[in-house]
Amino acid sequence: MEENEQHQSSVNNELSAAFCNNKPIQEESVTGVRNTVLSAQGCNTTGGVSLQKKEEAPYSTAVPEATLTTKQLLQYWNAVNKKVKPIRLLFEIPETRTVEDQGSKYVMYKVVVIKSGTYDSSQAYVERRYSDFEKLHKNILKSFKEEIEEITFPKKIMARNFVQEKITERKLAFIDYLQQLYAIKDIRESDEFIEFFFLPEVQEGYSCLRSGQYTRALNCLLNVLSLQEKLCMRYDDRPVLTLSAISVCCRDLGNIEDAYQFCEKSGIILHNQSRHKYLIPLLKVQITLGNDLGKNMRDLRQKVIELEELHGCQGNLPSLKELVVQEYIH
Repeated sequence: MEENEQHQSSVNNELSAAFCNNKPIQEESVTGVRNTVLSAQGCNTTGGVSLQKKEEAPYSTAVPEATLTTKQLLQYWNAVNKKVKPIRLLFEIPETRTVEDQGSKYVMYKVVVIKSGTYDSSQAYVERRYSDFEKLHKNILKSFKEEIEEITFPKKIMARNFVQEKITERKLAFIDYLQQLYAIKDIRESDEFIEFFFLPEVQEGYSCLRSGQYTRALNCLLNVLSLQEKLCMRYDDRPVLTLSAISVCCRDLGNIEDAYQFCEKSGIILHNQSRHKYLIPLLKVQITLGNDLGKNMRDLRQKVIELEELHGCQGNLPSLKELVVQEYIH
């Protein structure tokens, strides 16, 4: 599996090159925020997770990608995808803590999402209490009643709730419950399941961003990004929204290199979605950031001109920041 992943990564590099100046994009460990805020996926940062650092390794049946056209690369990439087994996820609850808040007492469970079948250095996690799991179960029941009729949700404990033995028993029951939900394809791809792991945190991150608390927003959104990259499917654009918000935070904090890297990754994900409302604003910000960094942005400027002409939207689109601050408002 690791060999297949390495080769697919190589192919993705070539595809990205076809979109950005025809040069391979180096996904190096980003300095600045990511080196000081998280320790996951190749970057160290506190309270979250950043871009994954690529590990380059030979592939036993490597194809000379440099000699292939973009069309051939796409065809080959699709063929590789059919052979690669999907990465499974495991759910662990390594820690719990008892909280007393304004006369209320409850247990918080630290839920860690781990990729199986490969080394996963990411320690992205969320904390959830019993009522959060209960809400998830009720939401799943609304849409997937038949699919989960054999899955038992842990019942409430009416006595000795905070005895360590009972907490451990409940913790193991929640791990088993999440794993059983994830085993059902329709459920693991559902909004109800996916958003259980990050919706409160992403809402908090956007709220902090809108109020100008960029460092706090960044810490929260980096952790959200790691979870989304594990849980969301390829066609899901939620990681793009988070990457864009992270780029806005980095830019307003003066971390231009980091902002450029996150913005670039968003653009790569959207490179074949020319009608996505974020694409042109993202590319415009990337061009501005690239100019500040002394990069040659000529090809990307031409790309934006072509997209604007194609969609007839020259000069009348909202900025990336305007789009970002409108997300997750309830």
